[in-house]
Amino acid sequence: MEQHQLFNEALIKLCILMYQIDGKITLAEQDYLDELAGSVEWHGDMDYEDFLSCAIHEIREVIDAQETLNFISSLQDALSYNPNRVLLEAKGIAKADGDIVDEEQDIIDYLTNRVLARALRAQTSRIKASPTPA
Repeated sequence: MEQHQLFNEALIKLCILMYQIDGKITLAEQDYLDELAGSVEWHGDMDYEDFLSCAIHEIREVIDAQETLNFISSLQDALSYNPNRVLLEAKGIAKADGDIVDEEQDIIDYLTNRVLARALRAQTSRIKASPTPA
């Protein structure tokens, strides 16, 4: 359960980063995050609203300090729990406002090629190794 909660927290933080990175927060992006939050089981030490408030503040500081890639790298272990879901949600929130800006695409590329590359390969290997029904 703990690993799943760490994943949920990292996924929410990543999505906050995705919608804040271009400096424009749209209603569509906020709605996407709200739907995502409603779809995860929350078992954190802090209630979700308090976590969200702290995470938003943390992400603003990360962006202001231009530490985006280092921040994403710090989430690697938690995000590797379900790398395909991470990419699905990152792409989903990036497309939510109808426009994937360069900064959002850079994050998606960094996730795919660096942060989640090993986890994605491992997941693909497990799928190929699974016996297929006759």
